[in-house]
Amino acid sequence: MTSSFTRALLPLAAAFVVAAGVSLSTQSASAQADPHPTLPAGTGRDVMIRVCSQCHEPEMVVDQQNDETGWKRLVDEMAGKGANATDAEFDQIVKYLAKAFPAK
Repeated sequence: MTSSFTRALLPLAAAFVVAAGVSLSTQSASAQADPHPTLPAGTGRDVMIRVCSQCHEPEMVVDQQNDETGWKRLVDEMAGKGANATDAEFDQIVKYLAKAFPAK
């Protein structure tokens, strides 16, 4: 037999558990929804994915390390091969890559 105090707390406890579960499942779904989990978050990431995936998987850069000059050289080479972006977008990509995959 439960007391009136326990009966009063049960709906509150259930609401808390449901709310926590929704928060956790929403967070898990967001993490799983990212098709490029090996690419670190950062300014320019979305532009890099959009532009680079026109020709190849954007993850090709994951095992590379360059300074900004090296990344600019590579991005310029890709632009010369037909990568389609504005100069400002290419600059964003270079900055993103230099920060996400710096020379060691």
